[in-house]
Amino acid sequence: MLIDAAVLAGGRSSRLGSAAKASLQVNGHSLLEHAVAAASRVSRTCVVVGPIDPGLLSATVLITREDPPFSGPAAALAAGVRQLSARRTSKSTSDAILVLACDMPGIAAQIPLLATALAAAPADADGAISVDVFGQRQPLACLYRTSALVDAISRFADSDLIGLSMRELIEPLTLIPVAAVLGATDDVDTWEDAARLGATDSATEMKEDAE
Repeated sequence: MLIDAAVLAGGRSSRLGSAAKASLQVNGHSLLEHAVAAASRVSRTCVVVGPIDPGLLSATVLITREDPPFSGPAAALAAGVRQLSARRTSKSTSDAILVLACDMPGIAAQIPLLATALAAAPADADGAISVDVFGQRQPLACLYRTSALVDAISRFADSDLIGLSMRELIEPLTLIPVAAVLGATDDVDTWEDAARLGATDSATEMKEDAE
């Protein structure tokens, strides 16, 4: 199965104040680096969607941005899928696209389960989606069949994608539920989450050390 990946890293991180979520550090690497490394283990091409300094990532990772900025995850995903499509010919289109949020430091443990589930799924299944311990589906920890995801996006005009939720975007898709490995889909939305997952703001730490 040929897989490409899209990592979404363009949110405002409003509950983290001025901190850039993607740059928070866990075990010496940024949250974004963790997500890209996890995605790159299974994908041919990885695109990051967000206001990212290209110097922070490998030159092989594509970077793009939703237009307008901060227009939501559906618009960001559409931008990522278009960027992937622009790099591929019809003969080399991927079978599936792995879609990840940038703020799940433990997601690497979940990805093989998604790939196994989709490989074993019936042909009419549109993807495999992580389901957390609370029974919530995680559309930003999901492996979608490329054709199904492209079709889902094409139902909307670009202007209608602005502010559209992922739940609304994927509503027509038939997705195989995959129980999440404990902690794999835990994300960093607040400083409480950051503390629990060991994520720190290196810029703040440098400022405190200087003082």
